Amino acid sequence: MFRVLVTDASYKHAIALVRHARSEIPDLYVIGHTNKTPLVAKWHACFDAVVCGVPLERALETQNYDMIIPVGGRSVLTVAARCPELSVLPPLDQLKICYDKPRTIELAQRLAVPAPQTWSLERVEELDGLTVPFPCVVKPSKEATQLKIVAYCRTPEELRAAVTGQLEELDGEAGVVLQEFIPGDGCGFFALMENANPLRIFMHKRIREYPPSGGRSTAARAFYSPRLKELGLRLLTALKWHGVAMVEFKHDAVADKFVLLEINAKFWGSLELALSAGVNFGADLIRVFRGEKLQYKEDYDRSHEFYWPLDDDIVTLLRARSLRGFADYWKPNAHTNLLQSFRVDAYKSLRMAKMVFLG
Repeated sequence: MFRVLVTDASYKHAIALVRHARSEIPDLYVIGHTNKTPLVAKWHACFDAVVCGVPLERALETQNYDMIIPVGGRSVLTVAARCPELSVLPPLDQLKICYDKPRTIELAQRLAVPAPQTWSLERVEELDGLTVPFPCVVKPSKEATQLKIVAYCRTPEELRAAVTGQLEELDGEAGVVLQEFIPGDGCGFFALMENANPLRIFMHKRIREYPPSGGRSTAARAFYSPRLKELGLRLLTALKWHGVAMVEFKHDAVADKFVLLEINAKFWGSLELALSAGVNFGADLIRVFRGEKLQYKEDYDRSHEFYWPLDDDIVTLLRARSLRGFADYWKPNAHTNLLQSFRVDAYKSLRMAKMVFLG
């Protein structure tokens, strides 16, 4: 058996990754690691074992694995620093460019990839004298921080309060970036690369996200854009990328252009859409690690839509009072992650009810 450790085993995309990988590679023995409750991972019954209650660093040292697939951002950095030979990842220096938003924007500017006007701030006093367009966006300057928040500001007072609050919460862990707000649909370019050569690509457009002001996808559709492909590959090729990545853009419909938001050097939350549409990123990542030669493919169902009802899509619809959106689940090209585990659906339903009724 081929022993694989998959981190962040309670994440819905880690579970989807394992389910689809096992459907194509039968000799896997998959161990999940999670810092959260192991119940969700165990109830899906796709892991042969689940390690919980120990830091990932210790789990890497105390057991033997043939391969490690890090899913979350912090896990990627941990594995890249401690045992990169057991994973398919670029060198740590390349990863750090993606985890540092100012450096990502600098890379985009060098490569003539459209990006928002960006300011990097370490102190709130640096706001003085800046001419800032409104609305604007404030967020931590580094990925994989404890603070996961994006603030949308419409006035100087809101801006100063957001910068002050985030810097206080980050407490020196990182600074913040201030960016012009880019209107339009969120789009993603996803790729599996082998030493700067693309092997698999996929693209999606967000239908809904939580929170609605800007957050993770709760509903998304597959699509294809030669321009998005060109921009995504320009960045990943320049980085000499090795492994998977998501390059996130906004599509400004008025100017008809894609504008870079960030490069996510990890598996993405909406991974199940790509898997369901025919691109088995997890299985192909394992094949690359094993040394199998893969030919480039960009075939997938480009009409595919995927919905995560109990992972905040229903909450999004209810809070937006968009009851018509529930009809999406019955469209002929729609797919969901419901009915994979009765206990998980029940658990998530209780969580959803708490969010709806208790706030």
